[in-house]
This record gives sequence, C-alpha cells and structure tokens, in this order.
Amino acid sequence: MDEDFIPVKKSQISLFKNFPLFYFSKENEPLLYKKEGELLKEARIKDKQFPDLFIRTSDRENASHALYKTMNAHLEETVFSHGLVPIRQALHALVQEALEGPLNVSGKMLPETIDILFQGYSQNKILVESLAKLSSTSDKLVEHTVNILSLTMQFCTFHHFTQAKAKVLGVSAILHDIGCIQLPPELHNTKTQLSDTQFKEFQTHTTKGYHTIIASGCFTPEIATVALAHHERRDGSGYPNGRTDIPEDAQLIGLINSYEPLAYRGTSRHEDPQKPFDSLQILKNEVIEGKFSRQLFVNFCSCLI
Repeated sequence: MDEDFIPVKKSQISLFKNFPLFYFSKENEPLLYKKEGELLKEARIKDKQFPDLFIRTSDRENASHALYKTMNAHLEETVFSHGLVPIRQALHALVQEALEGPLNVSGKMLPETIDILFQGYSQNKILVESLAKLSSTSDKLVEHTVNILSLTMQFCTFHHFTQAKAKVLGVSAILHDIGCIQLPPELHNTKTQLSDTQFKEFQTHTTKGYHTIIASGCFTPEIATVALAHHERRDGSGYPNGRTDIPEDAQLIGLINSYEPLAYRGTSRHEDPQKPFDSLQILKNEVIEGKFSRQLFVNFCSCLI
C-alpha cells in the first residue's frame, strides 16, 4: 500500500463526509472513490457495499479531529439515554481511536470525553456501576482499556473526585497501556502463560508508553508516569524499575489493572472470570503481601459493594 494513504475502518465510513476517499486498483494505483463533501448512500453504508477505502496521510490529523468530535457527540447522546450497550460501543470506538490515532489530537479531545462521562455519571450513579459490571468476552487491548476506564470512573464518582482530578485519571486509564500498541499482538491479546522471554518483552510496554506520551507533548507528566509505573508494587517486586515510591495515580490504575482481568476476563492462573467478591479476595492476598496500599484497596472495595 502507498505510504501516502491510510485505511479507514468500515464502521467509520459515514464519518468521512468532509474528506476524499480513495481505493486501490488491481495495479495498486490509488483512485478517487468519493469527493470531498460527498456522502455515500445510506443503503451502501448499511450493507458495506464498497471496497477497502483510504484517506490521504496528510488528512489524518484533521480526520481524527473530526472523528473525535463526532464520537464525543455520540457518546454524550448515549450517556444521557442510559443505554449500557450503546455507551460501551461508543467508548470502544473512542478508546480505539485514542490508542491508534495521532496523540496530538487525542491530547486535545480526550479531556472532553472524560468531561462527558463525568457529567453523565455524576447524574446517574447506577449507570456507571452497571457499565463497570458489563463484562465482555473479548480479551483485546481495547476491551481491557474500556474496562479500566469504566472502573476508574466508578471509583472517581463514588469518592466524589473533582472533575479536574477525574479527567486526569480518566485519560490515564485510557493511555496506561498505549505502549502495547508497539508490541506483537500475541503478547497482550492472550490468556496463555508467556515464556520468560515473552514476558520480558511485554514488560517494555511501560517504558514504551511513557516515552510515547512524553514525546507527544500533549499530556501532563503524571499521565505519562501512570503508563510507566502502573505495574510497580510497593514492596519493590514490580517493573520496570522495582520502585517502592509509587505515585497515587499509578497505584490506583495499577490496582484496577490487577482486578480487571480477574473479574472480567480470567487469567492464565484463573481461566474463567471470578465473581467480584472472589476477585477481591485474590487481590487481598497481594495487599497482605505488601504489593498494594491497604487503604487504597479498602477504598476500591467500597465503590464496588
């Protein structure tokens, strides 16, 4: 494929009205499929009656901004309609764009996403609790990230965090595993026990994520630190640096990150998802071992009960 073009997800075709779309001929030549300002017929979009389409690489930043704007508007609509499945679908699309799209765009648009969530959740606590319990059978990175975001917002809402603080934690939750994008998918999309070599490579996602966020210049340092330190543990047994002085935000996302696979997806040690109480019992053992703060654990438990 020509490096001057990037693919468009078929589910997002309807959002590219203001951008020309292209397809590739059998000779691998880019050809114009839709002019700027034109919209494909609704029936064709519904039935996906179109070839693989692409936008120009030079349009990526503007296109991503337009996508975020549209998806944030859709999220706001679904949050206040109180439909759990549509909200999760909207979050899935936003998180995927944040992980795969230009960080300089997500840096501007993700705070708006968190504002929408915090406003909606503050007015309907039952909604946020239900969304956080809405499990998924997928073990993909995007699903994991949506789960972490939902649990983080539930924690923030229950404990009456300010909107500014919830915004930082929400963006941190979305970007905590962004370094995984630079790893082979089999390292983060499986329940299978990783080999020592694979696990060592997987551990690099923390430093990769940190450097990616810092290099973007779009986020506060504490958000990058969460990406770096969410696998650190208070007893020094974590990675990448074995540090014991872990910032509070990184401790919280790290605790939620440990709870999520137990409660939602299962792990190599626990093949099936555990009930919330059982998941917390497993996590409690790590608290007793000194890996997590007892008070933080109690605060997390309180927002789940």
